[in-house]
Amino acid sequence: MKSSIHAKLSLCILVFAYQCNLFTNYPITHLYPTKEEVVIKAIDALRKKDLQGIENLILSPEEHNTMFWKHVGERFTSDRGMTPELAYEHMNMETNIVIKEQFNFLSGAGIDYQFKSVQCKRKPEEYGPFTLHLGCATTLLNPKDHTTITLHSFSTFLEYKGKYKLYHLKRE
Repeated sequence: MKSSIHAKLSLCILVFAYQCNLFTNYPITHLYPTKEEVVIKAIDALRKKDLQGIENLILSPEEHNTMFWKHVGERFTSDRGMTPELAYEHMNMETNIVIKEQFNFLSGAGIDYQFKSVQCKRKPEEYGPFTLHLGCATTLLNPKDHTTITLHSFSTFLEYKGKYKLYHLKRE
């Protein structure tokens, strides 16, 4: 009797732990302790026109297609039959446009602006061990004239085990 109860309890704990994804250990690279640190690094890479630097801060195709997608799948898109590769390709097209736009802006007209804050207005969404922080806006301050601008390029962050990277970049 005790053995049966112990076995059932052990099974329940195992199922709970599996469902909560407590034991995932995905090799997600370039995670940082805060969203702010990610944005500061992204702005720096964009100002330097450092393509590899900015790409390192964004969810890679492998991370998206083989790790994140397992927990999201078609629930994240309204397009039935969407594959992880196609979903990533769609996101990446927009990301590549934004990178080019921000290369020009942050090394040109936006050169004097410095990071001030990141605020996410939408409730975070959980997908297995991942949390998406959506609807984020970055405020930059020009210390010369105290004007601010708001960027929406860094609007979605992926959180994994309490650390962050950009999910992708959005057009302004």
